[in-house]
Amino acid sequence: MPFTSYYLDASNELHSELEHARVKSTLDSGAGVLWLDIDSPDDSDEALLLEVFGFHPLLVDASLDTNASMARVEDFGRYVFVNARSIDYTLEQDVLRTTNLSMFIGSNYVVTIHNVAMPSVEAIRGLVEIDGRPMAKGPAFLAHAHFDALIQAILPTLERMSDRADAIEEQILANPDDSALATLMALKRSSLALNRSLLPQRDVLSRLGRREFELIGSGVDLYFRDLFEDLVRVQAANDAIRERADTALATYLSAISNRQNEIMKVLSIIATIFMPLGLIAGIFGMNFQNMPGTEFQWGYHIVWVLALVGFVITLWMLWLKRWLVGGHSLLRRQRLRRFVPTAVDPVRLTAYVGRAAARNLQRMTDLPTIRVKQAPLKRRFEPVPFKLAGALVGKLRPRRRSPHQSAHPRSRRDS
Repeated sequence: MPFTSYYLDASNELHSELEHARVKSTLDSGAGVLWLDIDSPDDSDEALLLEVFGFHPLLVDASLDTNASMARVEDFGRYVFVNARSIDYTLEQDVLRTTNLSMFIGSNYVVTIHNVAMPSVEAIRGLVEIDGRPMAKGPAFLAHAHFDALIQAILPTLERMSDRADAIEEQILANPDDSALATLMALKRSSLALNRSLLPQRDVLSRLGRREFELIGSGVDLYFRDLFEDLVRVQAANDAIRERADTALATYLSAISNRQNEIMKVLSIIATIFMPLGLIAGIFGMNFQNMPGTEFQWGYHIVWVLALVGFVITLWMLWLKRWLVGGHSLLRRQRLRRFVPTAVDPVRLTAYVGRAAARNLQRMTDLPTIRVKQAPLKRRFEPVPFKLAGALVGKLRPRRRSPHQSAHPRSRRDS
């Protein structure tokens, strides 16, 4: 597919939608900062990566692979290859999936490659189109902005998963049915899938923050270490959700055991109630020839009176023992609806990630003034970015909200 390109020249003027020849000349000049974003790459993009940029064929194959791969970072002298992981918001499944974002960081360029539309990339694109600040301090800071947006894009899903854990716990205490168990197992699998992606990514950010790579300068390492701490907090929140899922599973099994005990208790009560009735029916049902009362005119009615009196006395005794309370929750049929962890409005998610990334960029006070060259920009991801500019144009500051209002976007509350 056609790539999206932005170029910040030496005079701090931002250009967009560069042609193939312009990309090569810009790359050869070594001046300015070039960002090339490739979504759903094809054979022409592979040729561009191999012939123009001169990337290693194995790395190109890894970046073009649609299958999930582990987060990693490798230094090749002229460039640094980074493979990061984030949540795939294009899939609506009960168990979340992650996707790759491959980055090639050079001396004057950053190449990002992904196979699905990513809100984090759209958020950085929106910030670049507004004033170009993510590109103002060089390729390393642009890569940092992408990592920051990746982490921010995880937070809404984590909040939805935490809310779902609350709903599961309430459902288990009220009515532990199969819907609670299915939702619980899907939540646990989602947490495990996210943990498998976040754990290697911690090592990537740790290495980027230790001044291990020459292309990652001494000024940006502190920001990568800050991102490492943010990712540790995100992983701690995910671990807490997984622990809650384990605790909820144990509670579910205990509730099922208690419900079985309640069922046995009800059956025992029924057997106890009919025990005197069976005794009376057994006595008067014997076929002895000289059994007294067989010729009595009111014998049949007296047997019914004795049976009803025994039934009432048995119920009264069970009520005095408080054996007749409980078990009413067995009639409740409240069930949990289907839960999709990634069911977040893409427009609101992109705007939220953009605001969060803009707040971090505001800490860099020595950013130069950038002149954005007016040019028609081709929007390739509809409907994700069509409201992004309007959401970010308020001086790139977060909206004020009450202490009880969440900052994370969500499409709906699941009960």
